[in-house]
Parts: sequence; C-alpha cells; structure tokens
Amino acid sequence: MTTTEIPTVPAIAFVGKQNSGKTVLLEKVIATLTQRGISVATIKHHSHAGFEFDITGKDSWRHRQAGSTQTVIVAPDQIASVRSITREPKLEQIIESLLYESSVLEDVPQLILVEGYRHGGLPTVELFRAANPNDVNRDLGEEGNTVVAVVTDIPRVEAQTRAQGLPCFDLDDTESLCGFLVGIL
Repeated sequence: MTTTEIPTVPAIAFVGKQNSGKTVLLEKVIATLTQRGISVATIKHHSHAGFEFDITGKDSWRHRQAGSTQTVIVAPDQIASVRSITREPKLEQIIESLLYESSVLEDVPQLILVEGYRHGGLPTVELFRAANPNDVNRDLGEEGNTVVAVVTDIPRVEAQTRAQGLPCFDLDDTESLCGFLVGIL
C-alpha cells in the first residue's frame, strides 16, 4: 500500500442562521474564485439525518438498497461516494478525507469552503441579512467559531464588526470578499 501525504489547504467556514444567504453567497464566491483560477472544494453541513444523494431506481441507489454501506460512482469526468455512517464525523476528519482523496487523484484544491459547521473550529465568515428575522437581534460571534470577516447589510452589525477591527463586506460585494479569501491562500 502506498502512503499518500495529505496536503495542507486553508479551509474557511461560512456560518449564519437559516435563510441568512449562505448558499447564495457561496455560489457567487465559488464562481468568482474559479474565474480567478482558484481551485475550490466545498463541504456542506446538512444538520438533519436522511438526505438523499442517489437517484431512485438508478444502479448506485439499487446497490445501497441491497445493503452496500458505501457506493462509489465513477465516470471519466467525475466521482461521487455515498456512505452510510453510524455517527457524524468531525469536520477535521471530513477535510482530511477530502484532501487524501484529492491527493490520490492528483487534484488538490487550493481552498476549502465550508457551509455551516458552526462549531467546527474553522476560521469563519459570518453572515447577517436584514431581511432575515433570525438575524435582526443576533450579535456577532454567536455562531461559535472564530470570526475573521463578516458579510452583512445590517448597520448595527457592521459597526460591531468594524469596532472589533474585522473586515466587513456588503452582501453584494463578492469581489472584495474573494480578494480577502485569496489573501489567506
């Protein structure tokens, strides 16, 4: 068995309450970074058990229905793996696994963006959106990680952020946010 060295790649989490705009923001950030030539991997935390990844009736779904605990689907241009687990792994384990697989396949990303994992221990970009009732009275840092930047359209949160000396970006200022992210590479 050949040992593969696991590379070190910066990872940053995007956290916020439900409907704060994490997915929409990450879509824009991923597109902007890849346009700049940055290779990005993503991890999405789904806090509820029982999501479906396979398509009902397809071969990989049929394998899982028959009892396979892990199914890997491989095509010339992509690979996917679905695995049944008895406990949710820690974020650091997921990142290590992602990087190991990437290094074996010789396709290591330059940056890992994580959606969610409030208590994952990663540096965090925290989102607040005025149109989200969950964000109106929430304070900076309540999500559990070390906040390194904030994305918001709430003046109170922007003032808190600037008072703490942290970078603050408008919800629509994807270019500046991506400049910040490139700076951590």
